[in-house]
Amino acid sequence: MVDSMDATLTPERWTLEDLFGGPQSPEFKRALEALDEKAAALQAVRDELKPGLAPERFLEIVRRVEELADLMHRAYAAAGLWFYEDTQNPEAQALLARVRQKSAEVENQTLFFELWFKDLPDAEADRLIAAAGERYRYWLEQMRAWKPYTLSEGEEKIVNLKNATGRTALDTLYDTITSRYKFTLEVDGESLTLTRGELMVYARDPRPEVRAAAYRELYRVYAEDAPVLAQIYQNIVSDWKNEYLEVRGFKSAIAVRNKINDLPDAVVETLLEVSRKNAPLFQRYFRLKARVLGMERLRRYDVYAPVTKAEKRYDYAEARRMVDEAFAAFDPRFAELAARVFERRHVDAEVREGKAGGAFCWTPAPGTVPWVLLNYQGRPDDVSTMAHELGHAVHGMLAGEHPVFTFHAPMPLAETASTFAEMLLVDHLLARESDAEVRRQVLFDQMDGNYATILRQA
Repeated sequence: MVDSMDATLTPERWTLEDLFGGPQSPEFKRALEALDEKAAALQAVRDELKPGLAPERFLEIVRRVEELADLMHRAYAAAGLWFYEDTQNPEAQALLARVRQKSAEVENQTLFFELWFKDLPDAEADRLIAAAGERYRYWLEQMRAWKPYTLSEGEEKIVNLKNATGRTALDTLYDTITSRYKFTLEVDGESLTLTRGELMVYARDPRPEVRAAAYRELYRVYAEDAPVLAQIYQNIVSDWKNEYLEVRGFKSAIAVRNKINDLPDAVVETLLEVSRKNAPLFQRYFRLKARVLGMERLRRYDVYAPVTKAEKRYDYAEARRMVDEAFAAFDPRFAELAARVFERRHVDAEVREGKAGGAFCWTPAPGTVPWVLLNYQGRPDDVSTMAHELGHAVHGMLAGEHPVFTFHAPMPLAETASTFAEMLLVDHLLARESDAEVRRQVLFDQMDGNYATILRQA
């Protein structure tokens, strides 16, 4: 793998051909039609859901629910990935809205199964869970754990339709608006027009005045749409509160997220409390960093400043090689799985207008090779991001034996895999790098990342 890697590789654009031949293909249209057919066929078993249902028949129905969910996940991914590669594409916007509506309609058609199973007496539910086997046990148990927060069938249908054009649609609107932003920055006497990803390169420039200018330009452009963005945020928050606290009966907003992640509130409170108690460790680190930078006190735009005058850059081929070597040193299979993502052309690493910013990994369904979005520009943290997202990808492929209901890990577990991949890269960099300045920057970058991952998000 490493030896055959082309040194001329540049950031590429992904292909969606592995999802029905792409979102504009006849196969994708047939997949949407198949969703309606499978949902209608599943509705036909509703009258069979009675006390004493044979275990064999229950398992058959569960498998049909799984087949429908798997197809829906793949169709949603095809539309979503097409949108994120160009958020300004009106055809992609329309398709995503259409598939989102289709998802809500299919869920409403098959909602009866979930509501029936939640309402079973414990003994009857336990009998069917045992019959379904270990493959489906966790999913079925978690389904019943949501019973206290479940509404009537009619109310749940209204919520599903509301979400298709409500909270989820507002998220998409935010991405559409902010992905079209352009930023202007003067550097070394030259006026540059930049995407957000390109601008943030200068937010980590060794020169304080350049960092400050980059942050001011970032806030200036966002401030121009402040009333619109504020309304989007306020309505998303209100929607969350109205549904989960007022209607479903959760005690707090964070309790909802904890329930989704299958974590007791007490565990999360302990994590937050430990983070608060250890905040002085990061304060001590930032005082040290200020001394290294020759400053009395760090400003907002100094927090992620490099401690070396010239930041080392890595071309795309070198970054891929470094990540491959770091993964292979841990386990060859780890590296082989990550390589599949590139081999299938499932990486979009180009920086271009309209493309979603940041980075993510999307594994549509069990057995699929994930798609990874990057905005690669050669900075050390771009290499770390590549390792991070590929860590998610490897995790997704290793979870391929799980059913579609449970193979997506909750966020705390998912981020463990990606952070571990970053740590493999750091260990590799420190082992191969002899330049003391570069090694020091690697360690400072790691501490900056720890602050962002642990304290800022807590």
